[in-house]
Amino acid sequence: MMAKEVPDFQKEQLKKLKKRSTRNRRGFFKKFILGLVATLSAWLYLRFEANWLETTKKKVLIPGLKNKVPIKLLHLSDFHFSNTVSLEDIDFALREGFSHNPDACVITGDFITSQISETEVKQYSELLNTYAQAVPIFASLGNHDGGEWARKNGGFKNTRAMEYMLKKAGIKLLQNQRESIFLKGQALSIAGVGDLWSKSCKPQQCLPANSSRTSSGPSILLSHNPDAKNLLKGFKWDLMLCGHTHGGQLKIPFSDWTPFAPVEDHSMVEGLHQWNGRQIHITRGVGNLWGLRFNCRPEISLLELAPV
Repeated sequence: MMAKEVPDFQKEQLKKLKKRSTRNRRGFFKKFILGLVATLSAWLYLRFEANWLETTKKKVLIPGLKNKVPIKLLHLSDFHFSNTVSLEDIDFALREGFSHNPDACVITGDFITSQISETEVKQYSELLNTYAQAVPIFASLGNHDGGEWARKNGGFKNTRAMEYMLKKAGIKLLQNQRESIFLKGQALSIAGVGDLWSKSCKPQQCLPANSSRTSSGPSILLSHNPDAKNLLKGFKWDLMLCGHTHGGQLKIPFSDWTPFAPVEDHSMVEGLHQWNGRQIHITRGVGNLWGLRFNCRPEISLLELAPV
């Protein structure tokens, strides 16, 4: 009988290595495809949420109000007209907000993200004018709307384009200014300050000091950036309306952690807050940056102002 052939150790090892290499390649490609699908799914969701508008309603009790029927105030902010937020998107949000028949509307800045053309300014103005004919609209400007911060970040070097656009639209821009109006028989003072980051926030030009004995009734203050509250604490106002934060833009799930919110005080990123005997409302805004949002949907805010 012939002796049983002894296996070639080297050949056997090579076979094992080839099998292992094949398994590794298959495992790598499987993980790669799964990772690619997960990344694409996440990106698609971020894009989807950026356009998933939410309408919120809040009742705000304000000392000094005497009207029996609540005043319906539409609070919008951060349209961010750009390559990722179209005028059609902004029109959709305005149409949804105005479908609730507000008594007045306020827009707290960042109408644009960067510079826009003269044609776009005209088109934007015509769109806004459609709504300004329905109810009074008041506005303040944000850091993207022109000025010192915008100039350093690819925007307009001053706010003239936005001032012109809002004037043509019939919207009252309150740039360190104050207006007195009547809504449902109730006298209100509406003031607006310039943007904090643009170093144009000058409350002394439009607000009485806390030590002042004069009173013009309940006061609503428009300020793009809620961090401006520390600069505004020495002046009289009852309710401050802000935007700027986008609700954090990307908010960590199951927590209040908003690492990307562009503010120093992360305890006030969205919603209604009590502060030093006054109230601050921060809306998440309509638009976005980069076309992405996560766990902080764009927001249309409807506020019902009622007496205490």
